[in-house]
Amino acid sequence: MDNRWWQDRNIYQIYLRSFFDSNNDGIGDILGVTQKLDYLKQLGIGIIWISPHYDSPMDDNGYDVRDFYKVSPDYGTIDDFRKMVKMAHEKDIKVITDLVLNHTSDEHPWFVAACDPLHPDHLKYHDYYIWQKPKYDIHGNRMRPTRWIGWFGAPAWDYNPKTDEYYLHIFSQKMPDLNWHNRPMIEDIKTMIRWWLDLGIDGFRVDASNHLEKNWDFPDGFPGYENFSSIPKHHEYLQELGRDIFVPYDVLSIGESGGASKEEALKYAGYGSNEFNMLIQFGHCWADIDHHHPQLMGKWAQGQLNLTSIKNSFKNWYDMLKNKGWNVIYWHNHDQPRVVSHYGNDQEFHRISAQMLAMALYFMPGSVICYQGEEIGMTNVRYTDLSQFRDVEVFTEFENMRNRGLSESDALAVIKARCRDNARTPMQWDDTDFGGFTTVKPWIDVNNNYPTINVKNQLNDPNSILSMYQKILHLRLEDANISHGDMHYLDLGSQWNYSYINRGDNKAYFVLCNFTKDVVHTVINIDHIEHYNYVMGNYQALKLKANDIILKPYETHVFVRIIR
Repeated sequence: MDNRWWQDRNIYQIYLRSFFDSNNDGIGDILGVTQKLDYLKQLGIGIIWISPHYDSPMDDNGYDVRDFYKVSPDYGTIDDFRKMVKMAHEKDIKVITDLVLNHTSDEHPWFVAACDPLHPDHLKYHDYYIWQKPKYDIHGNRMRPTRWIGWFGAPAWDYNPKTDEYYLHIFSQKMPDLNWHNRPMIEDIKTMIRWWLDLGIDGFRVDASNHLEKNWDFPDGFPGYENFSSIPKHHEYLQELGRDIFVPYDVLSIGESGGASKEEALKYAGYGSNEFNMLIQFGHCWADIDHHHPQLMGKWAQGQLNLTSIKNSFKNWYDMLKNKGWNVIYWHNHDQPRVVSHYGNDQEFHRISAQMLAMALYFMPGSVICYQGEEIGMTNVRYTDLSQFRDVEVFTEFENMRNRGLSESDALAVIKARCRDNARTPMQWDDTDFGGFTTVKPWIDVNNNYPTINVKNQLNDPNSILSMYQKILHLRLEDANISHGDMHYLDLGSQWNYSYINRGDNKAYFVLCNFTKDVVHTVINIDHIEHYNYVMGNYQALKLKANDIILKPYETHVFVRIIR
């Protein structure tokens, strides 16, 4: 396959509300992105992915869209957006945005009309959403149609008395699901997508792309995830969008989906697919879950890190897409804990482990997505009170934990370790009040380690986390052997060794990595070891040799050899 314009560009995800506040109202905004474009260019970024910027009541920070054609007043104006896109393009930075297709806000005009039989547009918009009549128990008490539980931990149905129906919402109560069986709704969505592309953006990350289809038999079940996740028919909707819009416009389209078979992966992101160019998957994101926890479920049940699970996930997706599609690699996004706190060590080995995580990931083939703040080693929150959190999911799950018998302090500790707000605190630009993000109290508290962990402190330090990110990301731009290489792990079953060789057409990179806080001994068994030259590391430069090598905590080095 010929190279596409997006394959050799590094991607940077911007959580708009927390990136940079240009007008000092405590909220990040579009002009804040514009003001930081030079920083992003210096970092080595060629594509920025901006979280939802649409008009919204902000129940879920913009994923609850009230008007697809307006910019949220929190973030600026449509003219601000046009200016940002224009200036990004002048710096050769492409712009993609989140595209929310599964739901709208309950304040969207479509849903307002759908809920009210007296509304003049009720008949037009009622079936833009998914409705079911109540059930009743033997005592005549009204019941939800099913016991399905949404992704935020609450029941997935809520009652609308004006129509005597329940509407489906697999996320927040304020985010009713759209009905993708409704042809006028699909056409309205397609018109909206074209409008934004004509305005000048370069593509989309499609939110919740594997949830568009539902089980229309509405069987009972608890929690019922199988009835609204990865049902095969959702591919038909995505293929239509690709065929009619994404492919003709030659845009970058990135989907997201949980576990997928090889067949499904190629449907999503195989060469020639009409769906996506890349697919974000989550197999590596929660490699430390205790599936036998007595009180907690899913991501909240933290256990021991299983490094083999991380490697198997990356290997599985690399193998599925090898020569058949394009891979994407990342550590975390706005929905997971900060990676240096999650998989590294944000205390005594903060810098060392953050640099280890960078080298371990960013010498792998495919396209990379760096999440804002990752490049300076931003950590999980240090909050002390539940009131400091903002994510709608936190408060539902906190109550669930208390109901399961956890104390307030224990429940708060779980929230701090695993919640989405970890990745959503303001970007730490310098050591002034509020981390240089704003001059007033921000919408969510800045992490209290901003005086030491910030861009200003690291920008001119050659040993900093930021300097290493700059070096790696620019090396990826200069050497296509990395993104287009062929990767092999050295010891897939090891729980400390995250070492691999990425072999390109004329260079091979060897990453030697200790993923733990322990001192380890290893023997290197690779061909042509004598021809590898040192590239970088997070300790003193290491001379590569075949016999016993001692690696300190999180010690990582990268070597390269020329292939003749």
